[in-house]
Amino acid sequence: MVNKEDLDNKAYFLMKNYFIKFLLLTLFVQLFNFEKVNSHSKSIYNFNYLDKLSVDNSPNKNISELNINNRNIIKLLEILKRFDRLNSPRKTIIDGKVIYTYKKFPNEPKKSIKEIENLIKNPVNTKKYEAFIKKALLSLLSNAIVISIKDLEEKDLSGQWIHKDKTIVINQKILKEGIIYFAYLLSHEIIHVSQSCKGGSFDSYPVLLGLDLDKPKSYYFKYLDNDFYKDLKKSDQMLEIEAYANQKKISQALYGFKYFCLKQK
Repeated sequence: MVNKEDLDNKAYFLMKNYFIKFLLLTLFVQLFNFEKVNSHSKSIYNFNYLDKLSVDNSPNKNISELNINNRNIIKLLEILKRFDRLNSPRKTIIDGKVIYTYKKFPNEPKKSIKEIENLIKNPVNTKKYEAFIKKALLSLLSNAIVISIKDLEEKDLSGQWIHKDKTIVINQKILKEGIIYFAYLLSHEIIHVSQSCKGGSFDSYPVLLGLDLDKPKSYYFKYLDNDFYKDLKKSDQMLEIEAYANQKKISQALYGFKYFCLKQK
C-alpha cells in the first residue's frame, strides 16, 4: 500500500526529471540554431559561384568554367550584389576601441577615416553600374562574343580579350569584388573588343582607338606590374594603358563599342 506522501514525492520527482529534460532539450535546440546561423553567415565565401550561375540543373558540382548567357545575367548580378553587402564598410567597437573595415580594391589609395565614415553614411548607389553590366553583356552576346567565367591559373589576371576566339575570359575570383569593380573590368575588356573592331573586325588584332589619357603615361604602368604583362611588346602595353586609363568611363566604353564595332554613331 502506498500512502499519499509517497505519491506526492514520486510525482514531484517525476516532474523535476521532466523539467530538467525540458531545459536540456531547449538548450540543445538553441545551441543548434545558433551554430546553424553562424555557419550560414560564413558560407558566402565558400559557395560555388559557377554552380550558382548554372541554370541547366547539371549534377556536376565541380564546374570550373561557365559561359554567360541571357538566362544567367540576373543570377550574376545577384552574386555581385551579395558580395557588395559583405564588402560594405563597417564601424565596430571592440574593448572600447573603434575599428573601421572596408574593401580596398587593387591600386586604390588607402581611405581616411573621414572617407570611410562618409561611405557608411552614404553608400554608393550601384544602379548605373548594374544597368551598364546588363546592357554591355547583352550587346556582346548579341554579337556572338563569348563571355566565359572560369578559375584561371594566372591568379593575377582579372580578365582577358582573346580576339582570335572572340572570347572575353573573366577570372571567377573577381566576383568577390562586387558590382563596381566588375563593371570596370567589363568596360576594360569592351575597350579591347573595340580596339579589335578598329583593327578590322571582332577577331582582328587590336589597335589603339586614340582615347585620351587623363594622367601621364608613366602613371598607368603600375597596372602592368605583374607576371602576365612582363613580356608584352611596347605596342601591346599601350593597348592596355589605353584600356586602364578609360575603364571607369563606362558610358564611353559602350559608345565606343557601338561606334567601332556596330558602326553606330
